Amino acid sequence: MSLVHLKRSVVTLHLREMIEDGQTNNHLAILGLGAFWLTPYIAPTITKFARPLVKSVIKSGLSFYEQSKTNFAEVGEEFADNLAESQTEMKS
Repeated sequence: MSLVHLKRSVVTLHLREMIEDGQTNNHLAILGLGAFWLTPYIAPTITKFARPLVKSVIKSGLSFYEQSKTNFAEVGEEFADNLAESQTEMKS
C-alpha cells in the first residue's frame, strides 16, 4: 500500500488503517500523513504570520548588502593605496 496520495480522503483512510492495524510504530509516516491532512487548515495561518517576518528578513538582508558594499569599497581603496605605496617604495 502506498502512503502517498493526493486526495485527503485516501490519506485519512490510510491513517485510520495504520492506527487500526496497530502499525503505530512508524511515527514518521503518521506524522507526515497528519501534516498532509492538516495543511489546508494551517497554511493560511502560517502565511498570515510569516509574511511580516519574511519582509523584515528581506529588509535586513538588503541593509546588510548595502552596508557590506560600502565596507568592501573602503577596503578596496585601502588595498589600492597600499599597493601603490608599495610599488613606489620598490622603485626607489
